[in-house]
Amino acid sequence: MAISESLNILHATLHLASALTLTTPPPAPQPAQRVSVLVYLLDLVEITGADQSFLADVFIAALWHDPALADAGSENRSLDPDEVWHPNLVVINERAAARTLPEVMNVDQYGNVQYSMRLTGRFSAPMNLAAFPLDRQTFSVWVVAPPLGGRPVALTPDTSLTDLRGAQLSVSDWTIAETHLVAKEYRATPSSEPLAGVALVVSATRNRGYYVIQVLIPLVAIVLMAWTVFWIDPAVVATRVGVVVSTMLTLIAYRFMLGNLVPKLSYLTRLDYFMLGATSMVTLTLFVMAGTSYLARAGRGTIVERIDRVGRVAFPLVFGGYTALVWLL
Repeated sequence: MAISESLNILHATLHLASALTLTTPPPAPQPAQRVSVLVYLLDLVEITGADQSFLADVFIAALWHDPALADAGSENRSLDPDEVWHPNLVVINERAAARTLPEVMNVDQYGNVQYSMRLTGRFSAPMNLAAFPLDRQTFSVWVVAPPLGGRPVALTPDTSLTDLRGAQLSVSDWTIAETHLVAKEYRATPSSEPLAGVALVVSATRNRGYYVIQVLIPLVAIVLMAWTVFWIDPAVVATRVGVVVSTMLTLIAYRFMLGNLVPKLSYLTRLDYFMLGATSMVTLTLFVMAGTSYLARAGRGTIVERIDRVGRVAFPLVFGGYTALVWLL
């Protein structure tokens, strides 16, 4: 009986204690540390459409004010980034980049801190290649700062510089237009909280001269090889068919070579449409040659001559019109 009464008293005591326990209010959220970020393009080495990336040398600087580091009696001093707080800057689209210079952190007597680093490597660059090789692309270096240790960070673009790229860039097959810093939020997942970020946006236009000389002119010359069969004597059937077949095989080999310039896309580029049109013209010519050879053996030479005359005029007109449609519209 005594044990039962003791248990009842203990239960009542615990219930009363829990009822009287004051709930501790949650700590007030820490204000976000405002950090101004500068991203400078030191060099752009190459842009690769096949794997949709670019190789660049980038300088990143972050500036903020930390009263805890102020020291009125001291001059500007350097600090070890591992010993004091600094924003954890992460480049979202970094694919394979390395820090080529040590991280530097300087603070003045008022507590103004400048943290800088240099990245060299490859960055992801999703591209819309529908207009290839007449396309314009936008590339970016996107920096965010995930909160570490419960201290949120608010990144803002540093507008102290108007020119955000080096004077001489290594990339040769692109023309780099304007560069500017923009505020750009990042979400790891659609339901996650957004992170404030800053992106260096680089606008570029592909140089067309290389593709005109190295790609388009040879392709036109290959297709015009098939046109010459309308000028060959219909009696030489083997020669007429051989020219068209050789043209077809050359186009196929050229297509495999051009496939290394772009990734495997779910849509067609301008160059794809041009190649399809060129292949269709050569294939149609091959069928015409097969038909004229049959007519020639059947003694219908007058019809063969008429087809050749039409082909001499229609072939360049159709091919020229299709070429203008693909490249000028």
